[in-house]
This record gives sequence, structure tokens and C-alpha cells, in this order.
Amino acid sequence: KYMQNQTINSVKLGLFVMAGLFLLILTLYVLGKNRDLFGARFDLKTRFVDVNGLVEGNNVRYSGIDVGSVSKVLILNDTVIEVTMSIDKKMKGIIRSNAVTALGTDGLIGNRVVNISPSEGNAPYVEGGELLMSKPEISTQAMLQTLHRSNENIAAISEELRATVHRINT
Repeated sequence: KYMQNQTINSVKLGLFVMAGLFLLILTLYVLGKNRDLFGARFDLKTRFVDVNGLVEGNNVRYSGIDVGSVSKVLILNDTVIEVTMSIDKKMKGIIRSNAVTALGTDGLIGNRVVNISPSEGNAPYVEGGELLMSKPEISTQAMLQTLHRSNENIAAISEELRATVHRINT
């Protein structure tokens, strides 16, 4: 009798563990399907001088639509950083080999993203492994320096205009 109860308890425990394992696998599959972890993908590459905080896992967008993620950021030398992007397979008939990449921000101060934009012309569609051209990002620091110079110039012009108007009045 004791041996029979132990066997029944072992079977119950085994079924409970199997059910838990099945639920875990099902949950991972559902989460993976939403993130497209199990979907077919292909790689594209691009190169930048400065990635400004881009890391593996950041989004890749084509014309504003999420189509993949950054799978690798590799420093080739002191002036070139290669970014490998993992793109949904369904984009093979949409992205052309003359598309241009640029870095962007998700929101005002959000994560960095790679934006892929279509270019003029009738280039062939990507097959995987292509190196897309990139355009440099407009630096916030450069914009602030230009704005500072513009402000100084406007201040000088205003001062000269005020002096001229004062001379005309007198």
C-alpha cells in the first residue's frame, strides 16, 4: 500500500512539473512572438563615426515603422563603428540597397534608434548582409555653437542699429 501511494505521488509530481514546464514554454513563446524572437530575420550593416549611446537591442525603423533591432555594435577603428541590424524577413521586398541610415532618438530624451530611409532611384532589394550608406547626425553641440554665434551676431547688429538710429535722431 505504501509503495502504491509513493508511485501515485511521484506520478502527480511529474505531471505537475510537466504542466509547469509547458506553461513556461508557452509563456516564452507568446512573449517571443510579440517581440518576433522566433521570426525569420536577416542582417544589414551600416557604419557611423559616432553612435551616441546606441546599444544592442535598440530599435531599427524603416520610414518610422519598427522593423528590427540592433544586434551588434562593433568598433572597427578610431573613426568607424559598424552597426549590425537584425531585420524582419518580410522587409526583403521593401528595403532597397540604396536606402540610407541615420541615428535618431525615440522621443525627446529616449533610447537611440537607427532610422532607415528610402532613397530615390530603382536599386535592387536587399537580400541580407548589405552595407547601407549612412548620413551623419546633426550634433546638438554643433547646433548650440551655431546658435551662440548667431546670437552674438544679432547682438552686434542690434547695437550698431541702435547707434545709427541714435545718430539720426540727434
